[in-house]
Amino acid sequence: MSAHSRARAPAPARVSTTTSLARRTAIRARASSSLIRQTGADEDIPNNSSVVNRSFAIDLGGQTPAMCSMRFPADSQAIAVACERPLGMFLEQRAEGARSVIFVDEISEGSNAAKAGIRVGDILRLTTAVFEVTAPVDITTWMNPPAKRKVRAYYTTDNKSFDAVMDAIASHSVQIDTPNGKEDVKEIGLVFERRA
Repeated sequence: MSAHSRARAPAPARVSTTTSLARRTAIRARASSSLIRQTGADEDIPNNSSVVNRSFAIDLGGQTPAMCSMRFPADSQAIAVACERPLGMFLEQRAEGARSVIFVDEISEGSNAAKAGIRVGDILRLTTAVFEVTAPVDITTWMNPPAKRKVRAYYTTDNKSFDAVMDAIASHSVQIDTPNGKEDVKEIGLVFERRA
């Protein structure tokens, strides 16, 4: 069985010595560049020199990128990557004080995640996802139920359940609705926190 085929089967739960909350699963991806990027310089938080705000532009297919700002430890790096599926890495969740984090536990050799520069220990902070939403209601549709469509979005992972984050990553297998019809989602945008 290859490393890629074993990723499709659910991985057994594993308890880490550092926490009682630890689970693991496999996901996969390939490096790209235009989907997600950090914008601007770090913004200081008043009265807190240990934390900074970092902003990201995420191309979700609209006319302008979506913007997201998150707090990071000042001594950490933000790593923004876009990867094609399959990713080729294992993620695990653990508690760090009152905070729950999902981190990279293992990367398959030669995988898309390895090629993208993702490292063991990187903490996942954001992923793109596919969500089903109700289309805006306008004057021509108010008498009929609004149509539902599948669109790209982003999902921050801080203190989210492991299953919810894995569902967000797995949602990329669903086609999105575009003005030109249905379209496959080839890339997953990811933001990691890398500590020194």
